[in-house]
Amino acid sequence: MDEQSDSDTIFEEREEFMVSPTGEHPTTRRKAHFLKPTAFSNNGEVSELPPDCLSPKTHAHDLKHLSEKVMFRGWKHPTQKWKLWVRKMHSKHQSLWKQVGIYEAVMSSIYDMKPHKELVLGLAEKWCLDTNTFVFPWGEATITLEDVMVCGGCSVVGESVLSPLRTKQLVEVEEKLIEARKEAATGNSSVATHKAWIDYFMRNGNDLEHEAFLSLWLSKFVLVNSTSCLSIGKHVFPVAISLARGTRVALAPAVLCSIYKDLSLLKDWFFGSNVVQINELVNLYAPFQLVQVWAWERFPMLRPPPNSISHGEPRVARWHKLKVNVGGDVRLVIDSAGKSFQWRPYAVAVKNWSLTRFYGDDEQYIPIDSHFNEELESFARWLRAGELVGLGSIEKYLPHRVAMQFGMDQDLPGCVARCNGNTEIAWRNYNRAIHDAVFYVPPRLFESNVTKHYSDWWKQSMQAHCDGIMPYVKRPRSPRKIVHVSVKSGDVSRRNFSKEYEDREVESGDLVEDEDMEDQLTISELLRAKRRSENFVMGAKSLSPQGPQCPLSSTKEIETLANMEANMEPGEVNVESCVQDQNDAILENISEGDNIGFTLAVDVQPLSVGESQNLPTIVGGEGDVEMIELEVKRDADVTENEISAGESKGMVADDVKSKPGLKKDGEQGSSTLDLSTLGLDLIDRISRLEKVFSELKEKRFRKKSENHFTGGSSRP
Repeated sequence: MDEQSDSDTIFEEREEFMVSPTGEHPTTRRKAHFLKPTAFSNNGEVSELPPDCLSPKTHAHDLKHLSEKVMFRGWKHPTQKWKLWVRKMHSKHQSLWKQVGIYEAVMSSIYDMKPHKELVLGLAEKWCLDTNTFVFPWGEATITLEDVMVCGGCSVVGESVLSPLRTKQLVEVEEKLIEARKEAATGNSSVATHKAWIDYFMRNGNDLEHEAFLSLWLSKFVLVNSTSCLSIGKHVFPVAISLARGTRVALAPAVLCSIYKDLSLLKDWFFGSNVVQINELVNLYAPFQLVQVWAWERFPMLRPPPNSISHGEPRVARWHKLKVNVGGDVRLVIDSAGKSFQWRPYAVAVKNWSLTRFYGDDEQYIPIDSHFNEELESFARWLRAGELVGLGSIEKYLPHRVAMQFGMDQDLPGCVARCNGNTEIAWRNYNRAIHDAVFYVPPRLFESNVTKHYSDWWKQSMQAHCDGIMPYVKRPRSPRKIVHVSVKSGDVSRRNFSKEYEDREVESGDLVEDEDMEDQLTISELLRAKRRSENFVMGAKSLSPQGPQCPLSSTKEIETLANMEANMEPGEVNVESCVQDQNDAILENISEGDNIGFTLAVDVQPLSVGESQNLPTIVGGEGDVEMIELEVKRDADVTENEISAGESKGMVADDVKSKPGLKKDGEQGSSTLDLSTLGLDLIDRISRLEKVFSELKEKRFRKKSENHFTGGSSRP
């Protein structure tokens, strides 16, 4: 085998130290099978998780509320007329459907999946746009070509959905269907609706009835777009004609491409930023019932008890008309499902459902040249990384990141090159020959593991994402930044001001500031990452941005802080944590469009624990804000009076390195101010502010409720 062919193989076999993905079993060294590209076969280059794939932010949006804003246009329910047409066509064309690989897909269309929108949204929240995978705290997983083929019944091999009709006769058939699309229209419609199309062809017994049947099936259940969700889309006519003439078409990559695209749209719309367009509907056209079936097959705690199926029924019949399991917190179940997640649900025997050859009891080494058939070619398509070609889009397909879903072991994922949007090149790469001399099929009950390198990498990646901090190599320190957030009448704008300081080198492995990283972090994350100031200012005064720059906290110090917070006694008050939480809450309320009539200026250099104040989130109209400002002004006046009194006794207010206090003998000194006294004073002020805040929150809630029932805007 030449060097080029060897680099294009799917499998990689070598001995490695392997560990359980759940950490339950000790490390063992054994022969393992991986999907390429791995970092080992990719010159050590690892395809890293992007910084925003697992946000450390708290959940800002209620899934039930968001579910009301999502319209799954491609999630269709079968009508009685459609079921009758399927039965009629089944008696005539079932053998042809099996030949072109659409039998189970067509038969699946008569089963009804009850939507569980909150479950789908909970998964979409974990979606990573860069890898097209769900990134859970316990590992990566995704919907693959295997899922679309097994649950959706679509073929992964065959012609592209973009392939044109090649003969004049077939083009004439397409023209007849386009004309029928107009003739079958009723009322004021210019093209036929789904119902009108069924009535037109079932009643007339047209010679093109089979092509018309497949056109409706594709328009309504498979290749849905904004036009075909209600009427017949002419974009499906070439595919329907090819299938009716016995040509196999690879529908699975096009279907999966649409699912990936709409999951990315859903993630970016609702969870990609702090600003959510909650007053607008999101229309999605991919067959999202496959996303729900994928979740039910793999998350035992989120699914209802499946139906028993009869011999010959498609696997999706297990979930026909089942009531949605709405009990429990979807997010909590997903995040804690590491040990119960079913990596290979289709390898488990189900009564009356036939296991295919690649779900055998024993491992197999199959020579490509002699025993490679269409079934094994499909299995190869599942496993090879590349790109998926759909109708108007191309999406990355990275099964090597989720190798355990195919019974393989997981190693550090390597990078996959893109074709830069060229559909012809993408399809040619997808459809290229298999270069492996021997094809490896794992035993169906094999328990996959991860390499020790992968386990360490994953833990480090999760820790970095949860901390909101990424390690950087030795580099010059970037300028310190002050972030100002101006909020007026619900409009949010950010202005970054940089102050130059003397650059200094840091040792390799230290955490350094990065302008791009700071733009992605919340204020809470910046405060946690930059706890380096020993200066503090009394009362309600703002921290001066002119103070000296102190070294950034190390990872060990941040971990120590986290441990201290976790071990606090129930009665203790962590003032700094309160400030961080409230800063995040303020930004979240700003992002939701609350009208706050003041400017919030936040220095990335935090207050020290001693003088930090818990400022409650302010939500309300201009009159409400005036009440809050009045309360803050009163506290500021009291503080200024206290400072003035201290100055009259000889206290030096300008000393920002150490606040003056009184020694036991009554003499003045520079010892640290009594934190207990300051804490009691802060708690008293916080209580007054929280009382006003609670009243405003109740007022806003009543206003939202009134607007909800009257149909008005929910914004104050």
